[in-house]
Amino acid sequence: MSIIIGSKYVDEISELRDRGYDVITFEASDALHREISSHADINVFRINNAIFINDDIKLSVGESIGPFKTLYIKGLHSPYPDDIKLNCAIIGDKLLCNTKHVAKEILEYAQNNLIEVIHTNQGYSKCSVCVVNDKAVMTSDEGITSLLKNYQIDVLKISEGNIRLSDNHYGFIGGASGKLSDNEIYFSGDISSHPDYEMIIDFLNKYSVKPVFNKNRPLTDFGGFIII
Repeated sequence: MSIIIGSKYVDEISELRDRGYDVITFEASDALHREISSHADINVFRINNAIFINDDIKLSVGESIGPFKTLYIKGLHSPYPDDIKLNCAIIGDKLLCNTKHVAKEILEYAQNNLIEVIHTNQGYSKCSVCVVNDKAVMTSDEGITSLLKNYQIDVLKISEGNIRLSDNHYGFIGGASGKLSDNEIYFSGDISSHPDYEMIIDFLNKYSVKPVFNKNRPLTDFGGFIII
């Protein structure tokens, strides 16, 4: 199993390699704001056997990433909303995104493959959502919380902030995490420092999911990773 992640996140890369994962990296996109230019959830999106990639980046494996259909998306750049073309979350058989600004190629794929699309006004959909399983997520976004409950998805609403993005801005729980397997979620840094930690652990336990994290680093939004 391989993981796509921004090359600047050396601590995360080391931790994931130590757990036995092959790591595919990419350099930052010059067209994006430096805070998110190396974020996998901004530059890459995978759905089923298709991978959508910002055409401004190159993966360290070159042109070949196995059996996946690769589509390169043009026009991805800062400022918002032209930086959210690939920022979508897959929750079971549903695609959560801002349909006004997501890449049309993704919407076409969803339509052709009978994937239900849920529109949210939150453009940074994937950044905002930590997917626990096909029916459960965590988020600090009030709009997403209300929206997903209408789709019989169990949502744990956590407080905003408490996740580092940069010296000037806080990040989001989706960008600070990544699902490793059915029963493990990786967090970049000390999730136990989050004020809602006990609530988070109770929610994960409810679905038999274990957190994997390093207490020696602050909880950080690194853009997550894409498993292929």
